Amino acid sequence: MLDVILIDNGVHGLRDFFVDGAGQRYRQARIGRHWQPDFSGADLVIAPNGTDHVALHEARAAVADYLDEGGVLACFCGFFTPWIPGNRWIHDVGRPLDALTFDCVEDRLGLLDGVDLERFAAGRHGIRGGWACGRIETAHAQSVVLRDSHGRVVMVADMQSTAGLIVATASGPLGDGAPDQPVGDSDDLSRIYRNLLNVVRQRKERQS
Repeated sequence: MLDVILIDNGVHGLRDFFVDGAGQRYRQARIGRHWQPDFSGADLVIAPNGTDHVALHEARAAVADYLDEGGVLACFCGFFTPWIPGNRWIHDVGRPLDALTFDCVEDRLGLLDGVDLERFAAGRHGIRGGWACGRIETAHAQSVVLRDSHGRVVMVADMQSTAGLIVATASGPLGDGAPDQPVGDSDDLSRIYRNLLNVVRQRKERQS
């Protein structure tokens, strides 16, 4: 059973995408005044869309300590500040996004297993730009998982910056609202998220 900490600053509907299941249980780390998070013991820490990056910047020492102990951090929100070691998000909507496509650079962990990039993240009317309204600047080129058709880095799996693992998207949301149900053919966002959970399980098994 995975112990997952979900960072939450009160965004409505957030828990609809992070539902307890047979393989994982979530506990909320609610951001508030004088926030001092304790990530110790967690198998995974998630910063979802709507995360308060100012609060996390103030708690960056706790994040670094958790990662240096081999923890896994997943960030699915933009506006990166230096609280994520080795990576930074840059706002970038100055180019056409309605016909955006994605290419796998290297997927050492299998995060994209079963994912059809030809249809990936296509929303209503086939528009995909909402999944990547910026880019990631990373200190480690070997961590790049996905680039978009503008050549921007939009997903990384960083095992170089710390002793842990950082999986970050360029604001592209991931999650799973029905964890004990089969993934639909077109639900690649849930598929990637489940692949991430499998990676965390494998790391936990190796460390036990």
